[in-house]
Amino acid sequence: MGDVTSMVDLLGALLRLLGLDQSALLPAIALLILFFLIAIPVGLLAQARRVTTGRQGIVGEGGDTVTDLTPSGKVFVHSEYWNARADETISKGTRIVVLGVDGMTLLVGRES
Repeated sequence: MGDVTSMVDLLGALLRLLGLDQSALLPAIALLILFFLIAIPVGLLAQARRVTTGRQGIVGEGGDTVTDLTPSGKVFVHSEYWNARADETISKGTRIVVLGVDGMTLLVGRES
């Protein structure tokens, strides 16, 4: 209970510092509670989102072949040109999907 009283005293001192009187204490506490009621769930949802950057973010993305992949070549994925390697020969202009990443080379396959 002492911690809550200390926080209320601290908030009251802050309001006095800003030139507000005690009548602003209750709305300030209500706004603070409202902020945390919104901020905590939004923060937890952000942590649960799928990774969209780095190696994990590009796996599963689609793109197009820029050169023939025999078995290596160039692809266009995520608005970027990448070196790519496939297990099969894939002709230029074919839709592909990223299966994995090996250093700076994408491992790709035909889009089904």
